Formats: sequence, structure tokens, C-alpha cells
Amino acid sequence: MTSHTLHFERRLSASVDLCYRQAVPVLRIQHPACDATISQFGAHLLSFSPRNAEPLIWMSGNAVYDAKTPLRGGIPVCFPWFGQTGSPSHGFARRVMWDIQHIEEDAQGVTIQLSLLPSAKTRALWPHDFEAVMTFTLTQTLDVALTVKNTASLPFEFGGALHSYLSVADSEQATVAGVGSHYLDNFSHGQRKPASGTVTFEEPVDRIYTDSASSLTLTDTAGYRRIIVNNQGETSAVVWNPGQAASVKMSDMDDDGYLHFVCIEAAIEQPSIQLAPGESHTLTTCIHDEKHGELLL
Repeated sequence: MTSHTLHFERRLSASVDLCYRQAVPVLRIQHPACDATISQFGAHLLSFSPRNAEPLIWMSGNAVYDAKTPLRGGIPVCFPWFGQTGSPSHGFARRVMWDIQHIEEDAQGVTIQLSLLPSAKTRALWPHDFEAVMTFTLTQTLDVALTVKNTASLPFEFGGALHSYLSVADSEQATVAGVGSHYLDNFSHGQRKPASGTVTFEEPVDRIYTDSASSLTLTDTAGYRRIIVNNQGETSAVVWNPGQAASVKMSDMDDDGYLHFVCIEAAIEQPSIQLAPGESHTLTTCIHDEKHGELLL
């Protein structure tokens, strides 16, 4: 996202501005370690680039910024369910406005927290009391965490995902390693199939890997780099790319958008996390390119 598409509203800290893109409030982060943008609508990370490096995150040029439509690309937050296990698809968290809870920065980077509490709208879809907090730790690497706390008097179960769209030069030349020995194929009604341990994208891919490693490697062959994804608190890794035919049919995706991203999602694909009153659970994805990960060692 370029600065000319954002309209400055006010400064929130030395490195963070509140801006707007059409109807959507956007936090613009310009820090010596990185550049990033985060939408308050959906607590949705829109972009992230380590300083003097290529973007790690892909965002559709056709995304709709009306503060009603879920945004295409970035890192959508799926909560309190994933996929079609509830309605609307992927839950309500990506369809509502979140509040700014905390902003902190130092020489290494910026930490931003956005929070979501129940409302009449959320209770109509999911009748539970909760507190959800999205924490974005933006340094030369990208750490994103969703923490859900049960503030009700009874237990509840939830699912969800951090639906990361990772930027690549050409998805048809990209591979993902570390996914495990089998997957559930969403193109075959969830049929369990054996896996080679590496995913390629010459054809559309929509797979749930339930025995993947916590660390996965995206090799962006055409972009001459590797992106490392470390997930915690998940029950699976979802790997997705819609391919050309589906991409063209999506009004909020560029026709060639499928060539420029691979999704590796930290997922709780079923509403299987049970929280007793007062308990919390954190789902985390940490993303870096190999060069900048080595700089931190």
C-alpha cells in the first residue's frame, strides 16, 4: 500500500500515524526497522516490509475499503471459527471494527495491540462473552498473535486462523516444505490424501495439513528468497492458492493475483479449543525472510 492512497488523520506516536483509506482507518507504521500498515477494520495487517527488503505480505489491488467487506490479502483474522464451520465464512472478526488498545515502540521496532469485545452484532452470531486481542510486533521480522480470553461464566469452544497471504514473485515456481505426510483436500470434500512433504502450485491448492511442522519454509524461486513461517497454538497449517480460473472470478482479486501470493495459515480448522471461564489461548504466526531472520541470531 503506497502512502498516496492513505489520507493522514493524526500522529499516534513517533512512528505510527492514523490514516484513512476510503472508509477504513489504517495505522501507518514507518520505523527504521520496517514499514507496515494495519487496518482497524478486522484488525487486519495489510502490508509489511523489513527496511531495505521486499514486502513479505501480498495485498490485492482490488480489495474493497468500505468498512463492510472483508479485505482481500494481508493477514485476515478468522475468529471464532474457520471456513464454513459457521456463518459468515471465517467468522465475524474480519468484518467488524477493532479498538486501539496499546502502541509501544523502541529502537528495535513497534508493538501495536487492537482489541475486540462482544457487541449486539457478535452475540447475534456467537452468544459468548470474550476478549480478543491482536498483537502485532513489527521489527525486521513480523510476529502476529491472536489471544482469546473467555470472560463468560461458562466454557466455550472456538476455532480460527491467521490467514497470511505471503508475497512471491511467481507462485507457479514456489514450493512450501515442512507440511507433513498427509492432508485434507478441500477440492475433494476433505478427503485425506498422502503428501510428499513439499507443496507446489502448478494447479490450485486448498489443503489442511494436520501434522505439519511448526516451522514451514516457502521457497520463492523466482524471487530468489526463502520465507520462514513459525506457527504456535495451531492445530493445522492451511496452504491455499486459488489458481487462475478462481482468481479471475473473484471481484476483489486481480486477475493475475494468484501468481503473486501463497497462503500459509496458522489454523484451528475446527472449533476445538475449549476455554473455561478466565482461560485464554494464543494463536501466533511469525514470518521472516531468511536474511532478516539470520540478522537476529
